[in-house]
Amino acid sequence: MPGLKDLLLIYLSGRFPSLAWFYALDCTVGTMVGSVLIYGLGRSGARIFRRKPAKNEMNRAMRWIQKNDFVTVVVASLLPPPLPFKPFLVAAGVLRMNVLSFVAALMVGGAIRFGAEAWIGVRFGKAGPAYLKSHIVVISLVAAAVIVVLTAAYRRLSGVGGASDASTEREAMSQDDRSAK
Repeated sequence: MPGLKDLLLIYLSGRFPSLAWFYALDCTVGTMVGSVLIYGLGRSGARIFRRKPAKNEMNRAMRWIQKNDFVTVVVASLLPPPLPFKPFLVAAGVLRMNVLSFVAALMVGGAIRFGAEAWIGVRFGKAGPAYLKSHIVVISLVAAAVIVVLTAAYRRLSGVGGASDASTEREAMSQDDRSAK
C-alpha cells in the first residue's frame, strides 16, 4: 500500500523517539534494496520492457540520463505516495544508469525523505501522520525544488551543462534529425 511505510515510520518515531534515526535508516536501506531489484529487472529485461525506439529518440534519452541520472532518481524518490516510483527504477535499468550512482541517489533521496518523516514523528508525535497528510505536497515540492536548485548551481559552477554542452547537444540533435530523414 502506497504511503504505509511513511505513516508507520512517523508513528513509530513518535512513539519511540530515541529509535527514530534507526527507523529512517531501515526505511532507506529497505527502499534501496527493493529498488535495486527493480533496476536489475529493467537492466536485464530491457528487451522485454521497451519497444524498439527510433535511434534519435534513444540518443536524446541516453544523453539526458547521462547528464541528469542522479538528480532524476533523487527527485523521484522524494515524490509522495501514491505517485509512481517504479517506472523511474525500470527506466534507470533499461537505460543502464551506473549502479553506484543509482544506489547513491536512492540513499540521498531516502535519507532526505525518511529523515524528514522521522523528524515529523518525533516533533509532532501522534499528530505526525495527520501533519504529513495535510502538508505532503508542499513538503515534496520544496524538497524537489531544493534538489533541482542545488543541482543547477553545481552544474553551473562545475561547468557541466554550460554553453559548450548546449551547443554540442544542439549539434548532436540536428545530426540525429538528419540521420532520421
